[in-house]
Amino acid sequence: MLDLKPLRLFLVLAEELHYGRAAQRLHMSQPPLTKHIQQLEARLGVQLFERNKRSVRITPAGRELVQGLVMASEQSLRAVQRAERGEIGRIRVGFVAAVLFMGIEGLVQRIEHDLPGVESAWEEMGSNEQLEALQQDRIDLGFGQISQVGDMRSHVVARVPLVVALPTTHRLADAPVVVLSDLINDAFIAIPRQSAPTFHDLSISVCMAAGFSPNILHSAKHLVSIVSLVAMGRGVSLVPESFARAAVPGVCFKAIEGSDARAEYSVVWNPANTLPVLPRVLHVLGVPDA
Repeated sequence: MLDLKPLRLFLVLAEELHYGRAAQRLHMSQPPLTKHIQQLEARLGVQLFERNKRSVRITPAGRELVQGLVMASEQSLRAVQRAERGEIGRIRVGFVAAVLFMGIEGLVQRIEHDLPGVESAWEEMGSNEQLEALQQDRIDLGFGQISQVGDMRSHVVARVPLVVALPTTHRLADAPVVVLSDLINDAFIAIPRQSAPTFHDLSISVCMAAGFSPNILHSAKHLVSIVSLVAMGRGVSLVPESFARAAVPGVCFKAIEGSDARAEYSVVWNPANTLPVLPRVLHVLGVPDA
């Protein structure tokens, strides 16, 4: 990558076509200017100026460089203006694994279709971690199950019924629905409260409403890991119905009889974030008054 300073010196000399006047404009002496131009010519492998005792003339190669720099400057200006209008840019997205099974590909396609100049970078992180990342400006958007957003703002994007994930070898694997109290003696697998307090509390409350406190024997920070433990026969778990899309071998998903419990997922953002493209992405997501 070329150093910008010699290019700036080159442009001034190309305008003045006089080393003395160019050096004066640049507030430097003539010898360093001459040295910088010679180094630039050596780097490019071309002669940019023809110099004799009476005059300095720019070469064809020099004229091409001037034209190229002007065009690059104009393109950069247009890109900066488009970025300021939110037409191009990069948005950093945090997500919990559950959203991958909620048709999130449709969301990505909408962003790509409606905002073709916007690039998105996705990073998996827990719901609580997303709030911290938003506060620290490490992400611009979060997708998770978050009930207390503090200084952040949120908008619900999905409400997903809870189901029971059972090993296919479980005694209730062939049942059309599961009465949750029938699992009172089963080992449960759950997300630790510190990782996802909202989902953890929802799972506990559903079991308590069925008349028992779940015997949580195993834990995992991500639902994908929980479903994998179910497949290993380590226990049962409550998960969002959308996880049935994962089609994990060795696992079946059953509706809970008499329960309308739903996991609520939201898009979360920091209102102090001034990224120009953020309001446009929120608009695509259907967030009102974004």
